[in-house]
Amino acid sequence: MQTPEDENYYLTRDFYHNENTNGTLIMDKDSNVGVGVAYNDYSNGKKPSTNLIIHGHTMRNGDMFGSLDLYADEEYGRSHNIICFDSLYEEREYELPAVFYSQVYNKSDDVFKYYKFFQADTQEEFDAWYNNIKLMSLYDTGVEAEYGDEFITLSCCAYHVEDGRFVVVGEKN
Repeated sequence: MQTPEDENYYLTRDFYHNENTNGTLIMDKDSNVGVGVAYNDYSNGKKPSTNLIIHGHTMRNGDMFGSLDLYADEEYGRSHNIICFDSLYEEREYELPAVFYSQVYNKSDDVFKYYKFFQADTQEEFDAWYNNIKLMSLYDTGVEAEYGDEFITLSCCAYHVEDGRFVVVGEKN
C-alpha cells in the first residue's frame, strides 16, 4: 500500500483499513511505482523510480517481513534470490544483489542512508548508492548492476542496534 498524504496510515491497519497490529507492507511515499509497462517504454505513463522502497513490520509470527531476516543466511539468499512484485500494470522480478544490516540515523549524521535513495539521475548518484550497498552486503550474491537499472528495497526492523534495519535489495530482471 502507499498513502503519500499519510505514510504511517497502514502501520497499524490492514489492506481493508481495519485496525491490525501487523499493519500492511508500505511503499515509501517517495517511491514511484510507475504507470504503464516497461515493454511499451512506459509511453503514455510514467517510468518507476530507480529504487522502490517497501517497509514492513518484523512480526515474530512471520507475518509481514517477519521472515525477511532469513536472507542473512547466504545459502537461503542464493536459493531464494528472486523477488516478485506486481503493480496494477505489470509483474516484475528482481534478483538479489545485496543484503545488509543498517539503521535509521539522525538527520545530521553524515553517513550512508540507504532509505534516502529513490532516483539516480546521474552515474555518480547511482555509483554512490550501489557501491555502498555492495560494501555493506553480508555476502557476494554474484549479481551486478549498472546505471539505468531499477531496484526494489525491502526494509524491516532489526535489533542489532537502536533503530536497526534489515535490508534486502533486488535488481529488476
